[in-house]
Amino acid sequence: MRSRWYHVPALHTADSGEKKASWLELFYDLIFVAAFIQLGNGLAARPTLEGFLVFSAVFVPIWLTWTGFTYYANRFTVDDFTHRMLVFAQMFAVGGMAIFAPDVLAHKPTRFVICYALAQALVGVLYVRTWRQIKQGRDYSAYWGGVFGVGAVLWGVSAVVPTPWNYLLWAVGIGAILSSPFGRRSRVLMERYPVDFEHLGERYGLLTLIVLGESFVKVLSAISADEASLHVLGQAALTLLITCSLWWIYFDDVAGSQIKKGRISPMMWLFGHIPVQLGITATGVALKKAALFDLGEVAPAKYRWILCVALATAMLGVAMLDSVTARKQSEMSDRARINVRIGSAAVILLTAQVGGAMPAWLFLLIISAMCFAQVFFDMMMAPLLADAHHHLKTVAEETRNALAEGRAPPRPDTAQLGQVVRKGTPNDLRRDLYFYLMEGSWFRVFATIAFLYFLANVVFAGLYMLEPGSVVNARPDSFADHFFFSVQTMSTVGYGGLVPATPYGNMLMTVQVAMCMIMVALATGLMFAKASRAKASVLFSETLVVTRRYGLINLMFRAGNARGNEIIDANMSLSVLRDEVTPEGDHMRRLYDLKLERSRQPFFQMTWSVMHVVDGDSPLKDVDWSDPERAIIMVAAILTGHDGTYGQTVYARHNYTAADIRVHHRFVDVISQLPDGRMMIDYEKFHHTVPTDPSPTTR
Repeated sequence: MRSRWYHVPALHTADSGEKKASWLELFYDLIFVAAFIQLGNGLAARPTLEGFLVFSAVFVPIWLTWTGFTYYANRFTVDDFTHRMLVFAQMFAVGGMAIFAPDVLAHKPTRFVICYALAQALVGVLYVRTWRQIKQGRDYSAYWGGVFGVGAVLWGVSAVVPTPWNYLLWAVGIGAILSSPFGRRSRVLMERYPVDFEHLGERYGLLTLIVLGESFVKVLSAISADEASLHVLGQAALTLLITCSLWWIYFDDVAGSQIKKGRISPMMWLFGHIPVQLGITATGVALKKAALFDLGEVAPAKYRWILCVALATAMLGVAMLDSVTARKQSEMSDRARINVRIGSAAVILLTAQVGGAMPAWLFLLIISAMCFAQVFFDMMMAPLLADAHHHLKTVAEETRNALAEGRAPPRPDTAQLGQVVRKGTPNDLRRDLYFYLMEGSWFRVFATIAFLYFLANVVFAGLYMLEPGSVVNARPDSFADHFFFSVQTMSTVGYGGLVPATPYGNMLMTVQVAMCMIMVALATGLMFAKASRAKASVLFSETLVVTRRYGLINLMFRAGNARGNEIIDANMSLSVLRDEVTPEGDHMRRLYDLKLERSRQPFFQMTWSVMHVVDGDSPLKDVDWSDPERAIIMVAAILTGHDGTYGQTVYARHNYTAADIRVHHRFVDVISQLPDGRMMIDYEKFHHTVPTDPSPTTR
């Protein structure tokens, strides 16, 4: 057993087992709650561009302090009295940074600088300890101990250096730490001592939760019990939904995603968290004010800009993370999600400018819609859970064991039969937006086009408003006037009341018309391709029947041409999917083709009875028809032919399960002749069957 007073640190390697966040690390994170709250209070007191820049400049050192300790805890495992005292001392230093963070925004940085230098020095001391006490990883400890030591010295010296030289020393100290991971020596050490990215993902996810939770704390603290009317609570709920959207974007799209291979991908993943967590922290400050906006008035410019800049910063940070991570269960290209994040950031920034010409309710609605759209896009590109592969592995094992023991294997859900979950598809072979819309419903197409149409007009209305007077007869402070001018321009209606008046307005109108022509062409092509896509109206019987014909067992179903048009040269194929275990013990699901009595119809206009004779050459010869579920998973029927109406090849498919098989049954006749000589098909009885006398051959 190890001594609680003192023991030697151990380098964490891939052979050390899974590393989880320790209780000390979780306790360590709590001090940063205070630091971020204090920093946010300073930004709320000075909601200006200068205040936001200073806020960002102070946030980065606090973040680097947390990151320095987190990476140390990721590489080394130690938990004795000495280690805890060093960590507690650093926590006190961070507490000092939290207390004195508002002083930096008031141009009194000395005490904050001293606390930061102490916090960085203590990270260096942690590395020095491992350098002295263990040989394994000594070069790693020496490198990073030196980096944090140099940063601490530079910041410590800046405390006694007059302005503006102290700012230069800060920049050099921060730059030394930020640039160190990109150095050749650092990359060599990372390859020699690879980090545990699962542990890092957990730690950075926890920090993101802290800054997201701060948004809830700020909004709820802004609402007193006396002011908590239904109107105020509804407005607060709307602002908090923006926070929920940010949670969804990060934890459903980034957290836990695999980092792509690349020399700088790990560093991009690391530093991409700076704009994400900085933006979320600043968003909490703005949402606290947004929860109390007068919805009928224009939102105050300072809080409007803080909210939009903060959200745009977070979106760009997520785009940075998206560029180096692979979505766990994505059906669309990773490039699509990056473009959506960047485009959303641009629209949100534009909304900050044009928000001065609209009531606060419309401003918040547009911002919320852009955040909610991220959630819907996330669901659209990855509608399936990522743990499906584990479930399928379990089913395969259960099937193999059942067949080996002579039991019936587990059967898949009939509703899910034929559906395929694709995992690990190469990014360049995934679905694109065109494929997604072609495969989807008409509602999906119209909803997507309507959203893009509305968004495009909002964007161009904002662009027109950037230059007051760019549109004749449009009020400079009216978003509605510029929005409807954009609608007229995009639709080429042009009633004449609103016209571009300046070179900027005419140039923007030219770009919009060109973009409109492209959008209309794409939408027209999509809708024409979707509407003109040929589809066979072939009706398959709901059941398969097993019956005797000419003394032989027949597996039979029937198909009907419900539309009644000409399908020329129709071809039918029938296959059966079975569970098997090879002599080597490998479980396989094999697909066998079933020979049909007639697989081709030169002219398919009415019905077709499709039959397979179960003889000595049939893959179904060993099936016990009293319990077909033991041998049959699925029977797939596929019909192809040339549609005379569309002039195109059409196809139809239907899957049957073992539960759909009716033994000792036959189909009811549905074809009859009318008095005038025409043939009639009664589709009301198309699926009906009647029992037949059992035969020893079919038992």
